[in-house]
Amino acid sequence: MINQPEAHDLLTEARRVLLESLAPELTGERKYEALMIANAMGMAIRELEFNAQNKAEEADRAVLSLLETHGLPGHNDECESSLADAVRERQLEGGNVTLRKVLRTLTEARLGINSPGYLKR
Repeated sequence: MINQPEAHDLLTEARRVLLESLAPELTGERKYEALMIANAMGMAIRELEFNAQNKAEEADRAVLSLLETHGLPGHNDECESSLADAVRERQLEGGNVTLRKVLRTLTEARLGINSPGYLKR
């Protein structure tokens, strides 16, 4: 598989080049426009980071809710580990629709962080 750069990485590098290489050579209105573009790129980068973090938090809440529904222990900082233990110990059945939804949410959250482009295929 070919490694493809992610949108976050592309934006970060393009912004860096704009600020470090191009903007210093510009003056007046053109410099202002370049800095405005860099600012917009920074906002987009932060939004991507925020969305990835929100997906991870959503996944954690889903895991904790599933564990709680089945009377199983789970802690915020170890919720995925608790879920893995519950599945391994067969306290949750593989055919459980809620478990499948939670696993999908977890997978999408991790992909959103590690390989966001994959979800768009």
